[in-house]
Amino acid sequence: MDTTGGRWPLRQVATLLALALLAAACGPVVSLELAPIDPDAPVREPPTPSTVLDADGNELATLGTEFREPITLDEVPDHVIAAVLTAEDRRFHEHRGVDARGVVRAALTNLATGEVGQGGSTITQQLVKLRYLPDAPRTMETKLAEARLARELEQRASKAEILEGYLDTIYLGSGAYGLGAAAWTYFRKDVTELSVAEAAMIAAIIPAPEAFSPTREPDLVRHRRDRVLRAMHEQGHLDADELAAAVTVPLRVEGRPPADETTEGHWVDLVVRTLLDAASFGGSIEERADRLYGGGLTIHTSLDPDIQSAARDTLTEYLPADDDPEAAVAVVEPQTGHVLAAVGNRAHAQLQFNLATQARRQPGSTFKAFVLAAAIEDGWHPDDLLDGTEGEIAPGWEVRNYDRRSIPRVTLAGATRTSVNTAFARLGLEVGLDRVAAMARASGVTSDLPRDDPQLTIGGGRTEVSALDLAAGFATLANLGVHAPTTVITAIEDAQGQTVWLPPSSTSAPITPAGAYVTLQVLQDAVERGTGLNARIDGWEVAGKTGTTSDHADAWFAGATVPLAAAVWIGHLEGRVPLENVRGVPRVTGGTLPAMIFSDVIGQVLAERPPIPFTLPSEHWRTVDIDPRSGLLAADHCPGERRQLPVILVPDEECPPPPPPRPAPEPPADDEDDADTVEPPDGEDAGDDAGDDDGEDPDDDAPESPDDDTGEDPDADEDDPEQ
Repeated sequence: MDTTGGRWPLRQVATLLALALLAAACGPVVSLELAPIDPDAPVREPPTPSTVLDADGNELATLGTEFREPITLDEVPDHVIAAVLTAEDRRFHEHRGVDARGVVRAALTNLATGEVGQGGSTITQQLVKLRYLPDAPRTMETKLAEARLARELEQRASKAEILEGYLDTIYLGSGAYGLGAAAWTYFRKDVTELSVAEAAMIAAIIPAPEAFSPTREPDLVRHRRDRVLRAMHEQGHLDADELAAAVTVPLRVEGRPPADETTEGHWVDLVVRTLLDAASFGGSIEERADRLYGGGLTIHTSLDPDIQSAARDTLTEYLPADDDPEAAVAVVEPQTGHVLAAVGNRAHAQLQFNLATQARRQPGSTFKAFVLAAAIEDGWHPDDLLDGTEGEIAPGWEVRNYDRRSIPRVTLAGATRTSVNTAFARLGLEVGLDRVAAMARASGVTSDLPRDDPQLTIGGGRTEVSALDLAAGFATLANLGVHAPTTVITAIEDAQGQTVWLPPSSTSAPITPAGAYVTLQVLQDAVERGTGLNARIDGWEVAGKTGTTSDHADAWFAGATVPLAAAVWIGHLEGRVPLENVRGVPRVTGGTLPAMIFSDVIGQVLAERPPIPFTLPSEHWRTVDIDPRSGLLAADHCPGERRQLPVILVPDEECPPPPPPRPAPEPPADDEDDADTVEPPDGEDAGDDAGDDDGEDPDDDAPESPDDDTGEDPDADEDDPEQ
């Protein structure tokens, strides 16, 4: 009975494919002369290296593909060979160039999953493609040619020669060709020194070394490495103890510095990652790598050497010791989206991980800036009152304030100034988690945000961002709500000086100019009078927000001036280690070292520039009459004061009319014939049950002016988002 819905069974299709390749391998030899195996022969014409420049035109690095360390098979340890054969060609010593079993197995897997996950090519076939058909299209004709040539190669060369040629030729990522180059690139070792775990990692990335980059995709590569190790155990190359020991080894790779002398290894790595991830730079990741490493390109980047130096020097000044916490600074130009600096306090030789762009941690209360922006844009006023009492905000989620005080009434501006968690938790839930997340994403936050976690409202729970994310978000506010996509590359030229690639330039506007301006004013108040006092810069208006996680493991400051936005992070990469007793600071919060570093870095850069205030263009202001009592538009019955307001703060309602005067009580009827009439006692009024007039103002029960009872604590230190 046919249960395939009219399709051939998978095994039948796979078997036919295997038979076709075998038939091709056994058929007439193609008319292509095979050269002798030469381990030192290049795969193709030597490519032209590309050059990376900073914004001033200084050369940062040369990206070249010809990184080779020739080896002989005698140098390669048995466990390294076993790892490669286990991952790529388990029956290498049994087949004659084409492995029918391998083809069937790969075809079955690919057809079952609907993806091309396994190639089925033998090591001999891969060597043929590398040496003789490097630029051939991926077609059935090419596969048939590979099969025929592999069959002939097996007749002309020994297995040892084929394996040696393969191991010395294969591309293994980061510009490394051959096993010897990969050993040095990833582990700074000679191939003879590779451990079992290191050998398995190299074997795991062979199918797609750029897509499976251990520096870009460490979790994926570790999973693939462990799968190779388990297969080695199944094949008898490792015993149980050796397997158990190998899978516990952390995945630690170096990643070859793009240039031996560069001091900007992290930046150049960022440029490389950006282009390898950019679909507009090339069709596949392999094609993009070929173009990047061998296209003879000149890559102009946005790195400002003066700002980068100021950030690096400031971090070194504040955190000079090896046992100090990690820290990072990211600086973005609001009007262009250019990333001007992205630096951590660890040198590239110490840590091949970009703390400013790759370290994603809980942002704490810095994330409240996006809640604030969404609320202002949705019609909230800075003087609107919020509930800041402690307690259960959402089912199972109790929120506490930093100083453990409940604040029954606090204005939105006051809650921002002193970072009242409970008020923002309620506000964020009322605005909506989807709305808050959308505001953050549209403003420049690239991290995935948990739209189902109420702790998003105060930057806790599963909320994680990078320093560059926050700098980009605050840059959007500083640019009056216009988001210019962040970029580290400004242009790429070919060898003839023609521009061949530009970054995306389309802008978006997640916030209206008036909404962004009002948000900036509230955040500026948080710096001038609130938790961000240490971020002030003489003469300049600074809008910013502090952030500290509940366990004091991460401390942040994110802020903006008109020309520059920046974010500073301090924390530990491994473990939730409290930031205590750091450089004389008993407990680090966002308002301490991070705010001070922000002020020092941005203050140095702006020292020679005339201050520029945040300004809202005149078309976004309205002159209206406002009733001072209600805060609504004035009317004939409630004359008001002339005020100029950002359009987003102009009320859309008039002040309510006064209540109508209460009619005077009617005198009792004088009906002497009514014997049942009872006169009230002296001093009583028969109208009391209907409603009295005791002289109280009907507005006495209205809330007091926000300035009369805000519940704010101007000395409050910081926030505590994870409760």
